Amino acid sequence: MGRSPIGSSEEQQLKKLIIPGVVIVSGIAWGYSALGSDVFKTGHPLLATSGPVELMDSDFSTEALPDGWAHRTFFRIKPTDYQMVEEDGRRALACTTDNSGSILARETSIQLADLPTLSWNWKISKPIESAMDEDTEDGDDHPARLFLRFENESGETKTTEIIWSNKKYTPGDYKIIGNFHHLVANGLNSNVGQWHPQSVDLRELYTQIGGTGAPALTVLGFFCDSDNTGVQSEAFFSDVTLSASAS
Repeated sequence: MGRSPIGSSEEQQLKKLIIPGVVIVSGIAWGYSALGSDVFKTGHPLLATSGPVELMDSDFSTEALPDGWAHRTFFRIKPTDYQMVEEDGRRALACTTDNSGSILARETSIQLADLPTLSWNWKISKPIESAMDEDTEDGDDHPARLFLRFENESGETKTTEIIWSNKKYTPGDYKIIGNFHHLVANGLNSNVGQWHPQSVDLRELYTQIGGTGAPALTVLGFFCDSDNTGVQSEAFFSDVTLSASAS
């Protein structure tokens, strides 16, 4: 089934946030770092001690981002097109790339001890088709990623991604470039074109990427990109939820 857009794509383009300053392509695996302020420190974090908590509630719109959300774009890189749509009868975030990449994310302040389970549904309609190796910085593109940042009580931060693998990884694998960890939740062309429900224990993820102490989730969002491979991709996310452990 097809999708219909919610809102005007022209208005959305005008509202995309372009970050000033110098942007450096660095050795960290997700490929981007910047000089200047952290755009995800919005002053309006999502607060919750009980759940379930929907990341994109019924009022969420990409046309005029609610407080607490930021669209992180990169110098000389075309941004990903993020739009709320109806896809297969469900409300979903469409993430469309064309030699592009950017992060759409929500500042949060949620203790993993309270809401450790991240669950979501996703569908890939156009995968990354490239001969470039996804295990290298040059081929480090994915049609769908969840972007997460944690901070413990000492102020130490850990950033990671949960990804859809293009060709070579299976669920539960870690793709590691440099010292940056990507947890593979799903992937491969054989799974394209259908919705997949997923869940991850964020406490386990945080430990596996080297985190210590009592962490909070401080950023949660989407990072879909094809700027390294220069191709196109399309993915959909729905029902992104934080909740307590299953009983």
